[in-house]
Amino acid sequence: MGTRFEQFMQDHRDEFDTEEPGEQVWIKLQQQLEPPKKQRGVLVMRLLKWSAAAAILILAGMGVYSLFINKPPTKTQNVAVVQEDKILKEINPGYAEEVYHFTKLIELKQHELKQIEKDHPRLYKKFVSDITRLDSSYNALRRELPLNPNREQLLEAMIENLRLQTEILNQQLNIIKQIKENSHDDNSKNI
Repeated sequence: MGTRFEQFMQDHRDEFDTEEPGEQVWIKLQQQLEPPKKQRGVLVMRLLKWSAAAAILILAGMGVYSLFINKPPTKTQNVAVVQEDKILKEINPGYAEEVYHFTKLIELKQHELKQIEKDHPRLYKKFVSDITRLDSSYNALRRELPLNPNREQLLEAMIENLRLQTEILNQQLNIIKQIKENSHDDNSKNI
């Protein structure tokens, strides 16, 4: 049976070669070979989100690390803070005020946290490492702010980072409070 079919194909080969596939076939093939535009956009957005998250973590860590080194700010750092304040006020004065209040609140809570360093050094180091990661991410965002065209989104991310830092510090301070209460209760029982 295969030989009759092959013979038929050879005899009528010229008739088969004159026909070409329609344009719709080529269009469908081209669509199958190109990735859909939506998938590319989703992939780019995921990549941007992960990059931003990594930058936030790195900056928060660097910021907390530098915060606990206890170096007095240099003139260039003061100039950078003034420039940042101007940029924040240009973008959105309300956001600038929020950033200011959050940073002051975080400074107060970190000062409170520092008081347990002598009594619980391991716990203190763990707490500091948690905040360091967030603070380094915040500082990365802050450095990127003047260069980024999406300043308002970046500013919102900075504020969200500061909110997270505040929440973590509150949780850490609550843990310290519980530890102190437990040790006080133990001392009362011993008396």
